Amino acid sequence: MKQAGRPFPLNTDVGIVKWRFQSCDSLDLPLVINCWPNETGRGCDVNIEYELQDSNLELFNVVIQIPCSSGYNVTQCDGTYTHSHGNLEWSLPHIDKTNGSGILEFAAPGSAESFFPVNVEFTMTRPYCDLKITGVVAAGTEKAVPFTSETSVITEQYTVE
Repeated sequence: MKQAGRPFPLNTDVGIVKWRFQSCDSLDLPLVINCWPNETGRGCDVNIEYELQDSNLELFNVVIQIPCSSGYNVTQCDGTYTHSHGNLEWSLPHIDKTNGSGILEFAAPGSAESFFPVNVEFTMTRPYCDLKITGVVAAGTEKAVPFTSETSVITEQYTVE
């Protein structure tokens, strides 16, 4: 803290370091999502794939939400799926190098553009940039003090249009 005489709030979660990453370059994304709706005479056959870009990353609680009316028929799914609030929700509890790619295929009524935007949510337990806190010092004395650190990454907005 900037004021040496002011005590640090003990036993309270305090966000000290916050980092934000934005990019439109797919090479910067931890997870690439491809969605190919193919229009048929009775709706669309939809193929959605994910691919983990960095095999050192681990993603947790991954949910890929695709706008989809009822009347869909899933033909292949790596993971699980449910239908909620007008979305087909594809869920994967954990993605890492052992399952770095996967597929969801289904048929549903609608035109190709009706399956967008696709929204993606996930968490990670280490930052994408591998940022680490290596030490904490007391203000004024510069003496090292004991500390704990918890890291989490959440998606604020991850949309495929």
